[in-house]
Amino acid sequence: MLKIDSLTVAYSDKVVLRDISFEVASGEILALIGPNGAGKSTLIRAATGVVPVKAGRVSVDGQDLTDLSPAQRARILAVVPQARQLGGAFSVEQAVMMGRTPYLNWLGQEGEADKAAVRLALEQTCLESFADRQIAKLSGGEQQRVLLARALAQSTPVLLLDEPTNHLDLQHQTNLLSLVKNLAKKKQLAVLMALHDLNLVSFFADKVALLVDGELRYLGTPQEVIRAEYISAAYRTPVEVVPHPVTGAPIIFPQGMLDQ
Repeated sequence: MLKIDSLTVAYSDKVVLRDISFEVASGEILALIGPNGAGKSTLIRAATGVVPVKAGRVSVDGQDLTDLSPAQRARILAVVPQARQLGGAFSVEQAVMMGRTPYLNWLGQEGEADKAAVRLALEQTCLESFADRQIAKLSGGEQQRVLLARALAQSTPVLLLDEPTNHLDLQHQTNLLSLVKNLAKKKQLAVLMALHDLNLVSFFADKVALLVDGELRYLGTPQEVIRAEYISAAYRTPVEVVPHPVTGAPIIFPQGMLDQ
């Protein structure tokens, strides 16, 4: 279980996250939502230890992550950052192998278990045919899949994703999130991810945390949190929410669209 307990983060004198608390159980996906600047990415970075916290703690199964070395944390948390242009002359396979760094021996040698983990991660993200390609020559969407494969190769019980569907077309968005959901259930991963697309959140998240101005306003299931009054106020734009006719998941429309 990933536990965020009374987490507060500040840059100089400006508080950007204030007293955030929630838990993500094994086998569960919790989606962070909220307008730009709400603190979603900061919370992800704070959970990884990249951003220092002013107060509170981040723990996994009761273990405070600040008590661990970077190598120890890397065996517990894997991160898929926001898509960006990856440089260097590394091949896709080499980039994914970087996810195995916490497990390599003191000489940095790769074992059969490391190679098997990389092969599986490439297969899961449909990147087998890209293994020998240079990272710099891939599209933004392809690079995003490489970042996911690297995290999967890391073989951790907790997975953090910051806008993982950026630069992906509809097919790869649904494929990626379906993969993450299946892995969460099959491998009992605790998954925390920030997402902009609220309709994707409705279909793929078990729980939702709505952040506004660095504060946790609502926490619950998609049906409990993705409500017209909550979303309209948080995003400062009127919306309508209707249940999906088959799944019952809340679907969001700009207000007035259903009347056209």
